[in-house]
Amino acid sequence: MYKDINKVLENIHAHFEMLFSEEFEVDRRFRYVGFISENYNFRVRASFIQARIAEDFEVPIQQRIDEVLKTISIEKGAIYNFSTEFVDEPLPTKYCVELVA
Repeated sequence: MYKDINKVLENIHAHFEMLFSEEFEVDRRFRYVGFISENYNFRVRASFIQARIAEDFEVPIQQRIDEVLKTISIEKGAIYNFSTEFVDEPLPTKYCVELVA
C-alpha cells in the first residue's frame, strides 16, 4: 500500500474530476471506495491501490488509472470496478477496470 491512503484517495478523486470534468462524491465502503458523479460511478478496490512489486510504488496512482482506462470504453450511467485480475504471466495479477452494471 502507499504510505498515506487518504492522500491516494484525494489524488484519485481529483484525477477523476479532471478526466471527466464533473464533480465526484466519495463514498467509502467496506470493500471499495466509490467515486460517484451525475454520469459516472467508479468503485476502486483496495487491490487496485496495493502494490504487487516494489516498482509499483514508483507509478503514480493517476498513471495506473490512465493505463487501465485505455483498455475500455467508459459509458455514462454504468458502474465500473478498478481492481486486479489473475493472469498467466510472470506477475500473477494485473490492474484492470471492469464493467459491473
